[in-house]
Amino acid sequence: MNIIAADVGGTKTRIVVANANTPDEVLYEARYSSGDFDSFEPLLHTFIEDSGCDSSQLTVLSLALPGVVNGAEAKLTNLPWTISKNVLQDEFGVEQIHFMNDFQASALGIAHLKPDDMVCLNRGVHKNDATRVAVGAGTGLGVSWMLSDGANARAWSTEGGHVDFAPVDEQQIELLKFLIKRHGHVSYERLLSGDGLVALYEFCSGNDCAEIDAARVHAEAEADNEAARSAMELFVRIYGAFVGNMALLFKPQGGIYITGGIAAKIISWMKSDDFISSYLNKGRMRALAEQTPVNLVINERVGVIGAISEAVKRQVDNNEY
Repeated sequence: MNIIAADVGGTKTRIVVANANTPDEVLYEARYSSGDFDSFEPLLHTFIEDSGCDSSQLTVLSLALPGVVNGAEAKLTNLPWTISKNVLQDEFGVEQIHFMNDFQASALGIAHLKPDDMVCLNRGVHKNDATRVAVGAGTGLGVSWMLSDGANARAWSTEGGHVDFAPVDEQQIELLKFLIKRHGHVSYERLLSGDGLVALYEFCSGNDCAEIDAARVHAEAEADNEAARSAMELFVRIYGAFVGNMALLFKPQGGIYITGGIAAKIISWMKSDDFISSYLNKGRMRALAEQTPVNLVINERVGVIGAISEAVKRQVDNNEY
């Protein structure tokens, strides 16, 4: 019997098939460009064909999905897909289907990471079995929090990436005005995402740049393009302030874990004083930020690891009754 687990993203989808009895044994793994498919079902058909797995042996489908997830259906953010359990059951005959928010999956996957899967940004004072927070910028900006009491772990999704952007200096006030003209409402996701980094470059350069993407902004910054460097510095300062807000909001003594598709690609920028000083700049609450561990997750499989772990946990729970 097999588990298929997928971490569905607005840009890429990572999907694996594992043996249900030995879930650490990944039988096949692939990544697809999400935009190459009109919906999730043809992507899953492609994966089953590519993997050569016997679909009749598929018993569990565990999906980490970007956006608001309810019991039976999920309408995805930054991807024009709606995924329905009923449709999946009818089309693939799978016995069990589990939906979770993608950052719930990241929070659950963190418990299974090794020390070399992370880079420490702020050591803090770590406490086992305490609240943990997963936060990360990629196609969008996600936040989830988790509680653990040993073997039992639960994670909750939020839409914290959509809270209002709070500028902290004159430059960021001008940035807010710039983005209000574009969007009306300006959330942190408008800044802490791939499109957000492009918007920061446009703000810093004074030009609209239809042909540029986040990877290009980063490359230009590494090549000492002045506007690109300014955009990257502004990006990590805003990122640091947002992560510091999460420290104050959740008081996560188990740590804050930065995941998502961007941070692991810009490690030197995330380790810079721009990030750390903005993270710690919490006025009378600076000591709380100092005491909160912050780690950058460099293992891009954390979401799919969490999706597998949740499928295994639910199987164990079902077998106990």
